[in-house]
Amino acid sequence: MSVGIIVMGLLIGFLVGLTGVGGAALLTPVLILLGISPSIAVGTDLIYNAITKLFGSVQHWR
Repeated sequence: MSVGIIVMGLLIGFLVGLTGVGGAALLTPVLILLGISPSIAVGTDLIYNAITKLFGSVQHWR
């Protein structure tokens, strides 16, 4: 794992915690700027969001 990816994750995590904006709104443009294809960047966010929404729904249902 490269140090740049770790720093990017920490920075995005900090900004999400500070602003309350969804991570996908911040992470997708950064991934595209780093040279990752837009379809891969959006697909990664969709998978992540589907998993977190599933577990969030289960917790709310309880």
